[in-house]
Amino acid sequence: MTSERSETQPADESRPEPPDTSVGVDDAAPADAATPAPDGADAPPSPAVTPAPAAKAQAPAGGEAPAPGGDPAPGGTGDAEAGRASDAVPDWEPWPQRPAARGRLNRLAVVTLVLGLLGGVLAPVTAGFALRRIRRDGERGRGLVIAGLVLLGGWVLAGLVALGVTMTASDPDPGLRGLRVGDCFRVPSGATASRTAPEEVTRVACDVPHHAEYVDDFPAYERSADERYPGAAALSERAETLCRQRQRSYVVDPLGLPAEVRLSWYLPTRVDWSTDPTITCYLTAPGGLSRSLRMDTTVLDPAQLGYLLASRDWTQERAALVAGAPTSTPAGLRDAVRRAETIHTDMWFRLRRETWPEAVRPAMERLLTEMEQDEPAWRDADGEPDRGRLLQVVAQAGQHPDPATELAVRQALGLPTAQGEPMR
Repeated sequence: MTSERSETQPADESRPEPPDTSVGVDDAAPADAATPAPDGADAPPSPAVTPAPAAKAQAPAGGEAPAPGGDPAPGGTGDAEAGRASDAVPDWEPWPQRPAARGRLNRLAVVTLVLGLLGGVLAPVTAGFALRRIRRDGERGRGLVIAGLVLLGGWVLAGLVALGVTMTASDPDPGLRGLRVGDCFRVPSGATASRTAPEEVTRVACDVPHHAEYVDDFPAYERSADERYPGAAALSERAETLCRQRQRSYVVDPLGLPAEVRLSWYLPTRVDWSTDPTITCYLTAPGGLSRSLRMDTTVLDPAQLGYLLASRDWTQERAALVAGAPTSTPAGLRDAVRRAETIHTDMWFRLRRETWPEAVRPAMERLLTEMEQDEPAWRDADGEPDRGRLLQVVAQAGQHPDPATELAVRQALGLPTAQGEPMR
């Protein structure tokens, strides 16, 4: 019955449609669903529900579609709940919390760590460059740089501690081969009277009591290292000749040696000959020594050295001439006088060439004047045939130059003025 009425009574199309109160696609009923009218009642047909996609397609670009009657409808891009959520929570943050970007690891920081671990002295240099790049480019590795510098500081501290322990520790017994020229040393009782080097040698300071002072050493063989062992007697003769030469250079002024000091040496044994055949020269005294006896270029100033080198040959030749003249043959005496005259002249020229300090100059001028006055007597003695006349010249040679003048020169130079006296 209902269907018949529907067919005979068409819907009034002129009546306006009620406004669409749907708020979204989710609230709209399915398109094929219709609400049935109650039996016996005339009900207008249900208005067609427009699907959500069609509504979205009709929305203008602004996002809002006008509803019938001119009222704006919610935008087609969101439902009512989305609109309320957008009103409650803004879509922007005043201080966005983004994770900080991590830079790459600085290579020089790694190098600094490795150098610090190994004790490399270039660690501070690489650390400086690494820190500068880290600050400039935002790279990582500051902790590695600090760790490398701390490790290097540990190496430095350990080195300082080791150095301090080494400096404060007492010197171990170096043995005779561990000594150097000028060292003073102690040996077991009786070792200075033996020609064989002792096993135990203790180096000490020269201003404390000691037994000997090291002069020099040299190979014991004469021609080559393949030389066969020559025996103790031949080695002693070789040692005496060469040790006297070393002493002459070690103690330029013999007046500074105490009278009891003697030169001695250690010889290699037959067993030592195949390994290290060395002769060691040293100075010793029966009662021991308590000061250094060294008087060479390491101790003397230029003025002292110049006077001693110029006068020592004359001093030795004059002493030998006076001591040997009474027993010399006429020919030997004449040769000795000629040799003394040559040395006397050479001394005068050498002293005249030197530049002397102001305090030394007056005494030195008197010495040069006296030597110049003695020169004619030496020239006359060179051709004197009479032995008696030669002996008189030799006797005068022992008194000239005046010993008082030579003493004044020594005092002005600060040299010893008596046998065994140290320098001032």
